Amino acid sequence: MRYRSGSNYGCAPASRAWRTCFSMAALIGLQGPGLCQGPDGSELLPPVRLSAGGGPIDVTVGHAAPLVMDFDGDGLRDLLVGEFGTGTFPAERLPEDVGGFARDSFNLGKLRIYRNVGSAKAPRFEDFKYLRAGKEDASIPTN
Repeated sequence: MRYRSGSNYGCAPASRAWRTCFSMAALIGLQGPGLCQGPDGSELLPPVRLSAGGGPIDVTVGHAAPLVMDFDGDGLRDLLVGEFGTGTFPAERLPEDVGGFARDSFNLGKLRIYRNVGSAKAPRFEDFKYLRAGKEDASIPTN
């Protein structure tokens, strides 16, 4: 999302009501003054499709909860996007209580990292890499 002032903001997990409002308004195409405003009262510019590696970013399933932050410490905001993933999450890595779900119903959730190789004013993202844990892709259970 972009404020009219030109500052760029990404959709982030719904940790604040205004982020949820922006995300929902963009999702269902709602527009108009007063529908959703930033914390400073400013209105948003129309949504833009983000690209990486020469093509549009496609996370295949909704609920991705993207977050924009400086992940690699280079001073540029990178894009982090959750992914449901494929394959069954190892049952031995699950806690004892899985909330009534079948232990074999969890997928390998992953985190995509799109590094900003552009600038602060003109971000440009290369294709993603998964967050790593040692020599393997890090994973969390998704259901």
